[in-house]
Amino acid sequence: QRVPRDTVVVVVVVMTLFSKITGEVDKADAAFDALAVPGSASALERQSAINASLDLLVSSQAQMNKMQRNAQETDPDKQTYGPAMREKVLALAARFDAVRGKGEELKAAIEPLAVEEARAKDAEERAAREAEEAAQLRQQEEARKAEEARAAAEAAAAAAEAEAQRAKKEEEQRRIAEIQAAKAKAEQETAIAAAVKIAQEEAAAAEARAAAEAEKEKKREESRAKKEALRERTAVKPQPNPAQLASMLSGVTAAAPAAPKTWGSVRHVVGGAVELRSLLEEAKAAGALTVVDWSMTTCGPCQRIKPIYEQMARTRPTALFVGVDTHASPLNAALAREAAVSAFPTFHFYVDMQQKADLVGADTARLAMMVQQHDPIDATKLPSEGEGEPNPATKAEMQAAILKALGELKESTASMDDFVTSVQTLLTFVGNVLAHPGEDKYRSVKMNNNTFNQRLGRQNGGVAAMEAFGFKRVAGAEPMLVISKAAAKHDGLPAMKVLLERAVPARPAAVPSASGVAPPLVNPFAALGGTGGMPPMNPQMMQQMMDTFASNPQALSQMAEMVRNNPGLIQQAAASNPQMAQMFQANPHMQQMMEQMASNPAALSAALNNPFARSMMGAGVEGMGAGTAAAAPPPPEFAPQGMSEDEMLAEAIRRSMSEDGGGGGGSDGN
Repeated sequence: QRVPRDTVVVVVVVMTLFSKITGEVDKADAAFDALAVPGSASALERQSAINASLDLLVSSQAQMNKMQRNAQETDPDKQTYGPAMREKVLALAARFDAVRGKGEELKAAIEPLAVEEARAKDAEERAAREAEEAAQLRQQEEARKAEEARAAAEAAAAAAEAEAQRAKKEEEQRRIAEIQAAKAKAEQETAIAAAVKIAQEEAAAAEARAAAEAEKEKKREESRAKKEALRERTAVKPQPNPAQLASMLSGVTAAAPAAPKTWGSVRHVVGGAVELRSLLEEAKAAGALTVVDWSMTTCGPCQRIKPIYEQMARTRPTALFVGVDTHASPLNAALAREAAVSAFPTFHFYVDMQQKADLVGADTARLAMMVQQHDPIDATKLPSEGEGEPNPATKAEMQAAILKALGELKESTASMDDFVTSVQTLLTFVGNVLAHPGEDKYRSVKMNNNTFNQRLGRQNGGVAAMEAFGFKRVAGAEPMLVISKAAAKHDGLPAMKVLLERAVPARPAAVPSASGVAPPLVNPFAALGGTGGMPPMNPQMMQQMMDTFASNPQALSQMAEMVRNNPGLIQQAAASNPQMAQMFQANPHMQQMMEQMASNPAALSAALNNPFARSMMGAGVEGMGAGTAAAAPPPPEFAPQGMSEDEMLAEAIRRSMSEDGGGGGGSDGN
C-alpha cells in the first residue's frame, strides 16, 4: 500500500526538525561542558560562547514546544507521532530543558568573573587611549611648528616668483587674446552647422512620434474592441463562464470514467474535467440535478458547510452532489481555473449538463432553497417518498428561536387580541403537522394564502416563528412554507406547542385551520388555582403591579432585601393562602423559582421590561385565580415532555430575559 505523498512529506519534515534540534542540543551540551573548565578561555570569551549556545536553543524553543505538545496529545485522532517517536520527542524535550538549564547555571556562575574581567579590560583600554591621545598631541604640536617654517619659506619664494610671473603674464595675455579671437571665429562656424543638424533631427523625431502615437491609438482601439467583445460575451453571467466550461468539458473524451457509485452521498472528484463530465452525463441520463461544490482544504467556510452539504446528499438521493477540492489534484486546480472560480465555497447547479445558477459563500439556507428550486424531480412539492431533511436544531435552540420570533411578533401586533390570534394560527398549523405527520397537505402552507397573511404571515416575526418550528421557504410559482417528514418528527415540536398554549390566554373563539377544523384550546394555568380561598387575580391589578416594579428599582430592591432578610417570607405567604400552599406542594420548583426571582431584582427587572415575558407572566397569573372548577386538563397529546407547566413557564421567562438582556438565551438543550 502506497503511503500518501502528504504523509511522507510530513514525516520527512518531522524527522528533519527532530534531527536539527537534537544536533543543536548536542552541540550546546558539548559547548557547555567545555566552557565549564576555568582555564579553557577568558571569562568574557566563555560568556560570549555560552550566550551564543543559549540563543541557538532559544531560537528552537518554539519548535521544541510544538513537537512536545504533539507528542503529549492523548486524542488518537489528533496524534501526529507513533509511540516510538513520541518517546523520542519527550526524551528530547526533557534533555532540551536540562541542557538549557545547564547553560543558564553556567552563565550565572561565569557572570561575576566576566564582569570583573570586563572592568579590568576597560581600565587597560582607557589607559591605552590616554597614552595614544598624548602622543597625538605631541605630533600635532611638532607638525604645527614645521608648517609655520614651511609657510615662511614659501612666502619668500612666492614674492620672487610673483615678480617673474608678472612679466610672463603680460606676454601670456597678449598671446591669449590672439587665440581667443581665432577660437571665436571657429565656434561661430561650428554653431551654424550644429543648428542646421538639430533642426533636421527634430523634424525626424516629430515624424517618428507621430507614427508611434498613431500605432498606440490603433492598439488602444483594438484593446477597447476586445474588451467590448468580452463584456458582450460575459454580460449574462460574468463569473463563472459556463460556455468556457462547457466547451472545455465537451472537448474531453471519457477515457477514464469514474467508478460507478450509488447516489445518496457526495461524489468527490479528483480527475478534473474527465471525471466531472462523466458525472454530469450520469445525472443527465437520470434527468437529475447536479450540484458542484468548489472548495479548498484551507478554506474555513468550506469546511464548516461540508457536513451540511453531505447531509443534503444523504437526504436528497434524487440529486447528484459533487465535491471538487482544488487542492486534491492538479487536474482539479486546472478545472477550477477553466470554470473561473475565484471565491470559495462556490456552488454550481447543472441540469442536462447546462449550468442553471451559481451561489458564492457558505449560505446554508440559500443553498437549500436553490437545490429545492432547481431540482427537476422535486422543485415545488414535497416528495411522495423519503423523509426529507431533518431539523438540525436542538430543543433548546428551537425554543430560543421561537421565543425570539414571538417577541418580534408581539411588538408588531396592534393589540393583545391580534397577538393571540397570530399565535393561535401558528399553533393550528403546528397542531395539524403533529396530528397528521404523514399527509403532505398538512405539512405545507401557501405564503400567498389570504388567511395566513392576515393572521400571521404579514406580521413581523410570523414567518420566522414558522421557520423556528422547522418550516422552510420553498421558491416556485407559489412560494410555500414546507416542513419535511423528518423535521415534523422533531421531539421538540410537541413540547414547544404545549409551552405556547400555556403562555397564551384562551379565548372562546378558536382560529380555524387550513382544513376548517379548529382544535380546542384551553388555559392550563387555571389548574394552578386552589380549591378556593384565593380569589381570581385581576389582570389590570397585576399589570399595574408589574408597571410599578418595572419603573421603580427602589421598590424592587426593597422587596429583594425583605426576602434576603427573611428567607421564610414566601413560605409565610403560602401558609396564609391555601391556594398558594397547594400550588407549592404540587410543584416545589415554583416556590424555588419565586424565591430566586424575588431575591434577584436585576433578573426580575429584566423580565418585567421584556414584553413577551410579561405577557406569559400575566397569562399565568390570570389562570392562578380561576380555581379548580375552571381548570380543564389538557388533552393527552398536549402532555409536557418531562417538564411541569411551572417549569415550562419558568424556562420561557428565563430564556426571554436572557435574550432581552443580550445573553443570547438558551440552556444546553435537551
